[in-house]
Amino acid sequence: MHYLYDQYFGRGCWTDWFDRDNPSGTGDWEDLSNLRKENPGKICAKPLDIEARTLFGLSPAAAGEIIHKSDTVSGFVCRNQDQSRNKKCNDYRVRFRCPSSFCDRRVCWTKWYDRDDPGGSGDWELLSNLKKENPGQICDSPLQIEAVTTDNMTPAISTGEIFFSYSPIKGFVCRQEDQKSRRCCDYKVRFRCPCK
Repeated sequence: MHYLYDQYFGRGCWTDWFDRDNPSGTGDWEDLSNLRKENPGKICAKPLDIEARTLFGLSPAAAGEIIHKSDTVSGFVCRNQDQSRNKKCNDYRVRFRCPSSFCDRRVCWTKWYDRDDPGGSGDWELLSNLKKENPGQICDSPLQIEAVTTDNMTPAISTGEIFFSYSPIKGFVCRQEDQKSRRCCDYKVRFRCPCK
C-alpha cells in the first residue's frame, strides 16, 4: 500500500502525531485550521493524506465509529451524535503526509533574527524586511518558521500570546492590540530552508 502510494505521490513523509481535542463535548475535533495555529510550521500547506488513530492505536474502522470528516482540507472530526447508543467517540490523534519538498531532511535553519522590539504596535519580524536587511541569507521560499522569546528562548506558542502572523511565507507578527496585557514579548525568528 505505501509502495503504491509513494509511486503515485512521491516519497514525502508523515508529520508528528497531533491530539488537540478530546471527545468530552460534542466529539473529537482534530480540525486542520486549529492544528496549524497550535503547531505553526509543523504541517505542510497541502497535505497529501491524513491518518487517524485512537490513543490506543485503533483505526476508526477498527474502533467501530462513524466519522463525520477525515480529509486533508478540514482534518478529522468524530461527532458523538453520530455514534450508536449514546456512545462517545474515542480520543483520536492525527498525522498528515506531506510532500518531499516540506520534509526533505536536507534542510538547514538560518541564524536567529530580531529586527524589531515590541514597542509601538508590536513586534514585527516580517520576512520581506528581514530579507532586505540580510541579503542572501534567507531563501526565497522558506519551508518553516520558528519564533522564540529573546530573553529565555521560550517557544512563541508557549507564551499564550495571540499572533497576527506566524508564517514561513510572511514572517512573524505579534500585535499589542491582540494581547490582554496590551504588550507582546520580544521575539526572534529563524527560517528552515533547503541547504545550499
